[in-house]
Amino acid sequence: MKRIILLAGIAFSSTVLIGCSSKSTNSSDTQTTSSSTVKNNYKYYAKGKTFYSKKGSMTINRLIGYTNDNNYFILDVTFKNTSKKSQDTTSIMSPNVEAYQLNKDQSQKVKLDGSNSASDYYSSDQIDNYNRMNEITNSQSNKILPGKSVHTLMEFSYKLNNNTNAITFSLNDPNAISKETINPKKNKVTFDASSISYNSLNLNDYSN
Repeated sequence: MKRIILLAGIAFSSTVLIGCSSKSTNSSDTQTTSSSTVKNNYKYYAKGKTFYSKKGSMTINRLIGYTNDNNYFILDVTFKNTSKKSQDTTSIMSPNVEAYQLNKDQSQKVKLDGSNSASDYYSSDQIDNYNRMNEITNSQSNKILPGKSVHTLMEFSYKLNNNTNAITFSLNDPNAISKETINPKKNKVTFDASSISYNSLNLNDYSN
């Protein structure tokens, strides 16, 4: 009788230990999954020629020469609203788009200045084109309907450091309160500097 009771006690203890082990394993799996989810929960990332956000995307289609010598260029872009609400372009892609280029001897990564207004592509005596350019760049403040895209030009031009080395674009969010805002391993869109000379501006390419 005592032997039967002893065996029953051993069997019960084994069942309890297995249950505890299972709970511990499940708890560990939950923590790992949670940690993995947080780690990859970035608001912005890049793939190919496109920057993505939770509300939409911004694709850099091409770089257009801004001056006759192509030392300056502007960005031809397409914004897409993938959310269920109307969004302006700033809401879709709020971080700054910064451009970098290796200098001629490839000793430094130079940040390209982006302070000149794109509307200055045309001189003041070309008033119709000048005004049309302003309309295109100002369209970024308009609301894009859900599921729709807008083809436009970025407001500012960039000055090249040289005509040889590739140009890299990345996002920078100065107002970010978390390191999880932009995926640091997927934050690069690259173009050949030589491609600028092949692209010309046609104002008819853009929506009214």
